[in-house]
Amino acid sequence: MELKLVEAFAFIMRAGSLTKAEAQTGVAKATLSRSLQRLEEELGVQLLIRSARKITPTEAGQMLYAHCEALLTDLSGRWETARHEVQELTQGGKGRLKVLSDNHFTTTFVCHVIKLFMEQHPNTLCELDVAERADSPRLGDVDCYICAVAPDVPDVIAKLVGRLSFGLYASPQYVARHGMPMAPKELTAHNSIGLRRSEFSERVMLHSSDASHKYQSPIAVRTNDYWLMKTFCVDGLGLALLPDFFAQPEVKNGNLVPVLPSWKPEQKRIYCAFQRSRFASKKLRAFVDMLTKSMDDIGKLNNYVATVP
Repeated sequence: MELKLVEAFAFIMRAGSLTKAEAQTGVAKATLSRSLQRLEEELGVQLLIRSARKITPTEAGQMLYAHCEALLTDLSGRWETARHEVQELTQGGKGRLKVLSDNHFTTTFVCHVIKLFMEQHPNTLCELDVAERADSPRLGDVDCYICAVAPDVPDVIAKLVGRLSFGLYASPQYVARHGMPMAPKELTAHNSIGLRRSEFSERVMLHSSDASHKYQSPIAVRTNDYWLMKTFCVDGLGLALLPDFFAQPEVKNGNLVPVLPSWKPEQKRIYCAFQRSRFASKKLRAFVDMLTKSMDDIGKLNNYVATVP
């Protein structure tokens, strides 16, 4: 049933005649008459008795009119609610923001950005999930994904938001037992903590101001989580290649020390990936802008320290 037929019937009933309905609504009498005829054909009943001066509703017409008024009133109210909520959503004032993030960005960085975002958008419900877990949402089910490797998916935009520097770290206890390597070639005599599914390839190159050297170190323990990796490093199980901002709290606390600080791998790009259609949302654009600006302060945002017992 087309809504315009119901509206036309309601217009005629309210006005009491086709002529008055035309004057009140601006819709031609011929159009209103055709709509009424189509409605009667759809229902298979006569709704109005027409005369030269007025129209008289049949019993079926009176019953339908009562339902039509309730329907149109409900529709009008729902439309206003929908319009208001859609406008709030696109203007960033209300709605839900679902963020997926690689694990070494969550508590150390993304939590802080979401905190800042919620302070400016208090009516937005924020959800943050860690990627690559059994219960992690898919990229298509979130507003954006903060990651070190841009997903190669159709209709997904990966916006570069910043770059991360990495470095080698060890605990003072490890250095006391095994010594401090003074050159990259000495790393082969030291144990390391590996990260499965790392954004680094198997052939990591360390670079100084005038030379490059392959990073080679026997792996003593391997994990798929940066927090575990750092904890193993603090516990003295070996060297770890960690994001510099991620290791800074432990360095300041004396639980980690830089190893070969003048030798570093290439900086890694950090992306915020999202479906092209979602970027029409003002709240997502505001979050991506805040994320990009916060990358400049990433070294100041991580205050969680892994400590030895």
